[in-house]
Amino acid sequence: MSRNVPPSSPAPALFREPDTAASIAAHAAMFDGVATRYPGGNTGTPKNNSHRTAARGASVSWFDAWLNDHPLENAQALDLGCGHGDISTRLARLGARVTGIDISRTSLARARTLAREQNVSDRVDLQEGNAENLSFDDNRFDFAVSAGVMSFVDFDRAIAELSRVVKPGGTAVILDRLGHHPIARIGRKRRLVTRGTTQFQTDDILTCNHLDRLRAHFAQVDVHVFDLLTVPMILVENALTRVHPALAMLCTPFAAGLRALDRAILKWRPIRRYAFRVVVVLKRPRIHETG
Repeated sequence: MSRNVPPSSPAPALFREPDTAASIAAHAAMFDGVATRYPGGNTGTPKNNSHRTAARGASVSWFDAWLNDHPLENAQALDLGCGHGDISTRLARLGARVTGIDISRTSLARARTLAREQNVSDRVDLQEGNAENLSFDDNRFDFAVSAGVMSFVDFDRAIAELSRVVKPGGTAVILDRLGHHPIARIGRKRRLVTRGTTQFQTDDILTCNHLDRLRAHFAQVDVHVFDLLTVPMILVENALTRVHPALAMLCTPFAAGLRALDRAILKWRPIRRYAFRVVVVLKRPRIHETG
């Protein structure tokens, strides 16, 4: 389920002006709280598929396969919003030299612990940092990944920074959620009430408009969408997990069937916008274009 977004004239930089310091502080506090409450990991961040329940794994499976097909030996890699370090350590095990940044000090501490446990501390450098104002030189990274981050930052600033630090022949991958699915919208409102997210993230969830704006920064934008019919099953899994984590496995045969249906249905272009998860592969940063 992929498509090449056709070229178009670059869109203007639609920078909003939120209270940046307050927004960063609020999100840092929220993710510090997540890291404290769930020491085993932040389930909102994609990780190796072996850690995911059946209804949640389609996009992660795709990304795992993509990584296996794209050698990263000695590549300079950036994990933008590294969270608990699941992706950073995975990239390091594949041979990359990884720089991970996050605004949550508690999450960074857990990521350092995971890197030690996975024996990749020598290949993972974890730093406190802001995706909207990266401290790295231009053309620094061969590969960059952002998982579950873009709704928590000023999208255009973060993408502009991403394109700046990725090498001309490099690749960036975004894994995130789309905001059009009606059931997912209800879930976000509930999480806002229970303080599981912020108003900023609820208002700035990725949409097709955001995907279109990527063309202003990257000449090649390949979009892959996942999870339509599986979204109700995610709610069932959540409910069963609250009773006992093992009960979520009861959903496996149903989720497998729904994922197969999703693969067929999401080939239809008018339906694609309602997918819950998206993976975007970005190449050829426009900042390097001349003339």
